Order: sequence, then C-alpha cells, then structure tokens
Amino acid sequence: MANVGTIGTSQITRTFLQACIASRAFKITHVYSRTKTKAQQLIDDLFIPEATADDDLDNFLSAADLDIVYVASPNSLHFQDVKAALLHGKNVIVEKPAFVTTAEYQEIDRILKEHPELHVLEAARHLFDANYLAASEQIKAFPEVTGATLAYMKYSSRFDDFKAGKEPNIFSTKFAGGALYDLGVYLIYAAVDWFGLPKQSTYSATKAANGIDLHGLARLHYDDFDVALIFGKDQQSFLPSEVYAARQTLWLDNLGQPSIVRRYDGPAVFQDLSKPSTENPLVDEVNAFSLMFSNRDEAQFAHYWQLTGQVNQVLNQLRASAQIKFESDQN
Repeated sequence: MANVGTIGTSQITRTFLQACIASRAFKITHVYSRTKTKAQQLIDDLFIPEATADDDLDNFLSAADLDIVYVASPNSLHFQDVKAALLHGKNVIVEKPAFVTTAEYQEIDRILKEHPELHVLEAARHLFDANYLAASEQIKAFPEVTGATLAYMKYSSRFDDFKAGKEPNIFSTKFAGGALYDLGVYLIYAAVDWFGLPKQSTYSATKAANGIDLHGLARLHYDDFDVALIFGKDQQSFLPSEVYAARQTLWLDNLGQPSIVRRYDGPAVFQDLSKPSTENPLVDEVNAFSLMFSNRDEAQFAHYWQLTGQVNQVLNQLRASAQIKFESDQN
C-alpha cells in the first residue's frame, strides 16, 4: 500500500481522504497546509492519528514515508506544487484542472520524460465512476454518433460571497477560477475521452466585472457533428447530458456525478444502464489510481497523461475564444 500526503484542506481534500480511508487504497501519512493548525484539525476530524501535520512544504515533500502527493491547492498553484513534488521524487495526483496553461503542462511533461519512474494523474473523478463507464461502453457500441449536449451548471456556495464584494478563489483570476476551469472541465474531459480532440473549439461566456466567467455555452466542432457544452456557477440547472446516435440517445442525469444512465430507443422506450453508486464519489477514482500505482501500469499512466494534455489544450482554446485572462498568463 502506497503512502499518500495531501496539499490543501478544502472540502475536496477531506472527501479524498475519506475515500482513502473507506477504500483502504492508500495509507495517509501527511497532511500539509500553510497553517499547521488547519492540517492538524483535518487529521483530528477524520481520526487519522498516524498522519503528521505539516506547514513546511519542503519538509513535507522530503518525508521518507511519502510516496504520492495529492495536490488540491487553488488552480493557479497546481503547477508549482506538482513540479516541487516531482523534483522531490514523489508521484502526484492533482485535482482538475491539473494546469492552467499549455506551457505548464509542457514543463511537467519535460520533467516526467527526465524521470520516467514518476507519474502524474489528474483527478477527473467521473472517468472512473461506474455509471460513466457504463455510458462509455454504450457510446462505443453506437454505430455512429451524430452529436451531443453536455451540461453541468451548479449554483456555487461561494457565489453569494462574491456578489457581496468578496473574491473567493473560485471566482478569482489570480487563482484561475471561473466556470470553465471548475465545471466545464468535467464536460471537456467527457467529450475528449468519448470523441477525441475537436477540430475547433469556441466559447461564449458571461463574465463578471473582474473578468471571470460565470456561465456560458461552448461548442466543440468535429468532422461530422458538434458537441454543445453548457456550464455555469451562478445558476442552478437540472439539465441532463445526452449523446445522440440518430434515433438512439444516451441520457445521463448528471455528468459530473452520474447516478442514472439510459439508452433511449424511442420517445418512451429506454433501457436502464445504471450501476450502483458509491456513497463517496471519489472511491472509484482512488481505487483505480491505487491499482495503477501498485501494478506500475505504464500503459494506463501514458493514456491518462495524454488525455490530461488534450483537455488542457481544449481548455486553453476555449479560454482564448472567450478572451478570459488569468494572472498566471504573464508568467
């Protein structure tokens, strides 16, 4: 069993640690935060007495009993945290979006080529969900795909703070926030995984005064069809996602965390393809990552690293299309 340490103390870190505990896939040895009190509080809350709280990043990354670093810092800090972990000889799991710019991905790719014993996995959790995999199998079985509409719009718990004049990380250009990089990335991952790289990508975004995108409509153009992406953080939508195959339609209730998957063969004729869901949405992902590391599955590592690069490419094309600027673009 590999030893894992975490960077960040947000809700997603808490959920990841709970998934590690529930699955027994990784042993938790370290929790890092800029404030040691926060790190220790998380350890205490989750009853992980064997874990050490750290507030010194170099000391954390130098720990001999640390094999894999889980990075869940703000988006704009992912690159520096991933790079530091690799240069300390640690494997990395990094929350989506792994990197903000294409240059960041390329720099990490260069380091990985110099250190082939190390690997980076982007935590796009839905790719390992049983219902997402059921949908993927059905898409492969379709004789043709004629289009898709993928949706993920959720009113953010931090949007009221943003409207009140505060600037949470997720609504900040400094930390590479916004709808595209928070929820749109789920849809892009699915589209690229299912259909490959689009020929062209465009994004019409509604922005806040600080330049961050709040919601919008993106379109991915393929040779024979288009994929529409609808996502946002300032509104609540209950739209499903659909993949079209002429008379047939694949239907998912929530692409970010699907619980119902159906194949429609007519207006009221459908087959339920749904699978049981885990209580913790990260358990399937944690189990998949643990298996990859324990088996040293180089083919899987290469596949997901290439997918990370392709998603990064589409993210930046869409961001350029909508003229969204982040502070890290100047680096």
